[in-house]
Amino acid sequence: MSSTRISSGRLLALLISATACTPASVNTGAPAAVAAASDTVEARQLFEENIDAIHKRDRARYLATYLHTNSLARNGPAGLELGYEGWSARRDSTWPDTLIARNLQVMPVAPGIVYGTYCYTVTQKDTTSSGVSERVFVKTPEGWRIAVTTAFGLPAGAPAQCK
Repeated sequence: MSSTRISSGRLLALLISATACTPASVNTGAPAAVAAASDTVEARQLFEENIDAIHKRDRARYLATYLHTNSLARNGPAGLELGYEGWSARRDSTWPDTLIARNLQVMPVAPGIVYGTYCYTVTQKDTTSSGVSERVFVKTPEGWRIAVTTAFGLPAGAPAQCK
């Protein structure tokens, strides 16, 4: 299958649509807060698994953290692409020499949906770059998976930064 390019506005509309289809909780007290906390903890564990798989160059573990569907969204300076089947990470044999991931943050968006972000500095073949990467985690029947992944590097020569 080939990847499909769509605008980030379309992606946001799809995410909002998916969120709108999520059943709303009738209770507005502690159970919703407990579920949000649980979602956040579980998504963070997958986030850390994803980064650890990169550090250990474990392609099977790395790929297992993502949705294996046509709706997997990958975005960066080259634009948004959809789909797992055509994703170069499935066959690419390169890994960064080093990856420093800092300021990992997660926050619940809706039941079963968590947003995450981190700042990165990566070195590959004597070239170091920094930027921000994002993930959207979704709860599936198989467990938590990454539905959206982004990476936006800073301009060449810009100092690493992240608030």
